[in-house]
Amino acid sequence: MTVAAVYLRVSKSDGTDDESLSLETQRRRIRGMCTARDWEYGPEYIDEGVSATKARDGSTEWARMLSHLDTGKFDVIAARDLDRLLRTLQDLVKLIDLGAKIATADGEIDLTSADGEFRATMLAAVARFEIRRKSERAIGANETRRKKGVPIMRGRILGYDDDGVTQIDDEAAAVKKAFEDFLAGVKITHIARDLTAQGFTTTRGREWSNENIRSLLSNTRYKGVITKWEPDSEKRKVSKMSAEEYPGAFEAIVSADVFDAVQAKLHAPERRRSWGTEPRYLLTGLALCGRCDDGRTKVYTNYYQRSPSTLKNGERREYAPKRLYACLAHKHLSRNAGPVEEFVEAALLERLMQDDARDLFAPPEERGIDRDALRIERIAAQERFKGLAKLYADGVLDAEAVREQSARLQGRLNELDGLLAPAPSNPGLQVVDAPDVVAAWGALDIPRRRLILAEVMTVTLLPSRRGAKGFDPSLVKIEMKGSQTNLDAIG
Repeated sequence: MTVAAVYLRVSKSDGTDDESLSLETQRRRIRGMCTARDWEYGPEYIDEGVSATKARDGSTEWARMLSHLDTGKFDVIAARDLDRLLRTLQDLVKLIDLGAKIATADGEIDLTSADGEFRATMLAAVARFEIRRKSERAIGANETRRKKGVPIMRGRILGYDDDGVTQIDDEAAAVKKAFEDFLAGVKITHIARDLTAQGFTTTRGREWSNENIRSLLSNTRYKGVITKWEPDSEKRKVSKMSAEEYPGAFEAIVSADVFDAVQAKLHAPERRRSWGTEPRYLLTGLALCGRCDDGRTKVYTNYYQRSPSTLKNGERREYAPKRLYACLAHKHLSRNAGPVEEFVEAALLERLMQDDARDLFAPPEERGIDRDALRIERIAAQERFKGLAKLYADGVLDAEAVREQSARLQGRLNELDGLLAPAPSNPGLQVVDAPDVVAAWGALDIPRRRLILAEVMTVTLLPSRRGAKGFDPSLVKIEMKGSQTNLDAIG
């Protein structure tokens, strides 16, 4: 008996009220076809939430089905129609090259015959044409909406109703306060907590995070404009975007001046970016990228997930994700995190057990820092910061100069506040003064270990050599602070 492999697909763009596209409807129609042809309803391969316009990689059921073509699990592939089965003409070519037979509930196609191959090609071309035409219509409709000042709604944002135009008073007030608080120096983390405490949620109904607050503070709709994002043509990959703005036909929640001041502060060069949560790993945002070699670009935690594979015996193999340290800014350097951390910790512990290690964590007074001079500098910087508004009003400085000066002064004020603030504890001293340095280090959590590491050393991950395999300690450059000792390796 002929065994039919059943391919079912539901797209994210399928309407939830369209019963004809549901999985159950697809099953019912395919079962009817199998019964009429005296075929056995065989294994199911289901891709849920996979759009017809998106590539289907090795993790999809489509790929798994193709890997089973020559295993004898089935004789023919059955689907509701070609729109459910095929994504592009390339998918059809792949099926033809593999010698697959296809039957659809809307009309059988036998790809082993020239006539069937021609008919399938024509049907797939028509389907592709409909997808392209739908996309072009959507692009044109969106452009018309922008020119009319009407937002393109992909989700409701805090402050506006579902239409994207009508303000919700209490939400608008909360958004305005978030912008004002940020300019006043309130941390993004605290703004997120305040919004959550007031009962406000994100578009997806979740609690606010640092990343969500940055997105809120960067949304141009709050200053009354609609932004059209286009890829940066000078970049090979889309890493940054250039924006075109359209006046919105709705009331702004914050003024353009306030919005622009917030952007200047958000993107100030001296401002360290927080990635939404406290880093969970030792070197995240601390180690430098040796290929960039600019003393600024850091490496961050990333993961590599190998796609599942199907062995010749039909067994499906899953792979655990690997944690890496990678240069996310340029995507040109990555290292397995575990061996790097072990190497760095060994060098750090060796330094902490030396006789002069306590000098690295001496309080500011013991290091010769003049706190009175820092206080005077802070007062002077605060007065200059306050005077920027008058200089702008008098025409001495333009808006761009004011933003640049305010960002620089605010950065220095933050540095001075950090130097003047008394530290509640000194984890570095706790470790070096402990009878067992290794045990004391092991008892610390990651945030405190990171504080100690940043105080003691600078870690740089260097580019690897072509074809290199395994961990190479010479590619981890360690520069000790407060010492002339630079370690590229531990003997």
